[in-house]
Amino acid sequence: MPSIFDNRTPLDELILQILLLFEQRRDEQRKAAGGDDMKNPPPPGARPLKFLSMTPSPPPERSLVQACRHLLDVEAVRTVDDGESFRLTPLGFHLSKLPMDAKVGKLLIVGCILGCLDNALTIAAALSCARSCFLPNFHGLDPSFVEARDSLIESGFGGKHWPGGTVKGDLIAVISVYRAWSTRQRCERGKFARDHALDNTALRDTETLRRQFGDLLADSGLVPERRATAQDGGRGSEDGGDCSNNLAVDDALLTSCSLVAGLYPNIATLVRPKRPKQGGRLLTSDSSELCRPSSSSFQRRRVQQASDSGRDAYAVYHAKHRSVGAVSPGREQRQQEAFLSEVNFVSKFALILFGGEVRLVKNAIVVDNWLKFKVCDSDDDEKEKSNAIILIALRELLDDVIVEHVVETFATAEEKSRMTKRHGNIIEVVQRILADEG
Repeated sequence: MPSIFDNRTPLDELILQILLLFEQRRDEQRKAAGGDDMKNPPPPGARPLKFLSMTPSPPPERSLVQACRHLLDVEAVRTVDDGESFRLTPLGFHLSKLPMDAKVGKLLIVGCILGCLDNALTIAAALSCARSCFLPNFHGLDPSFVEARDSLIESGFGGKHWPGGTVKGDLIAVISVYRAWSTRQRCERGKFARDHALDNTALRDTETLRRQFGDLLADSGLVPERRATAQDGGRGSEDGGDCSNNLAVDDALLTSCSLVAGLYPNIATLVRPKRPKQGGRLLTSDSSELCRPSSSSFQRRRVQQASDSGRDAYAVYHAKHRSVGAVSPGREQRQQEAFLSEVNFVSKFALILFGGEVRLVKNAIVVDNWLKFKVCDSDDDEKEKSNAIILIALRELLDDVIVEHVVETFATAEEKSRMTKRHGNIIEVVQRILADEG
């Protein structure tokens, strides 16, 4: 009998639902005890792996472990007791009510906190869409269409002279083309897509998913109820909808921070070539294997043309794929290669503020014992070290902001107003830091 938990089953969502039921049952037990819960205290946490292993057709243990690790990376759950029991975090509580991938859900929540929800909705829709909005550069595609698309990306959101900061990335490019497409009259969108080598059907699907995700966030209480109309497609501030959560709608640097928060720990560093014309590669945190951006990535040429010297560069990506390696009979077989999809270059400050665990080690800030950012030339430079300490303290404040935002849905109007003002001040400091780095 085949398992009902095949590769298409969203185990992350299933585990979150089990943990949510555990929390609800725990609350019921406490209420039934009438405050005298010391005689029969509820268990410290749930064991979703043990529970699912006892089902008639359990999912593979490896897949379950991977799903739990994924949820730990997203900070949706925390381990308790013996390390095999789990509890929902405040973030995980809200993610359990969003029927989507946990990383996509976190990206949306952080985008809302940073004031760039409109952009986060586009990214989340693109990651959830079955097809890319970019037509592949296959033989027969009019070169002028490809040139028009590349020009649109270069001059649009996050482009070379964008006032909200220049950010190179495949998902940033999606925002750029979606904005241009969505501002056209519906009767003109098909021609616009064709003339810019875009998939009109995929863009329509993106529009639908954006609306659905926005409604889910409103239903969960994470954003005020949307006032967008049927004519504006539910797009937020650009289309005349509710703009209260889109204060940084044009800030590409803050938008890239929501990418880091959602896609972490999928981080890669640029490995520059040892010899000219050798081409650069990307090194991921989960292996020592050198990777390339996928053939459809707009960052492929940039990595390939990397010089042998220059500043350190960092990127987040959505997934890692591996080539088959086989070729037609009679020809030499190629080795398998690893490729990264949806590659987006981000700043070091974005990684420090929205990545993994940070700590100061001698004269460097270290993220998850992997990424090391040197802050001064020696341990004696107290001024630079104090700046690093302030940066780490800001990171701790941001962690508190994320927790408070998801808890804010249960707060009084006065408490919400007080938290919103403080959160706004913190985000303003983050904006200044990102702009100064650029």
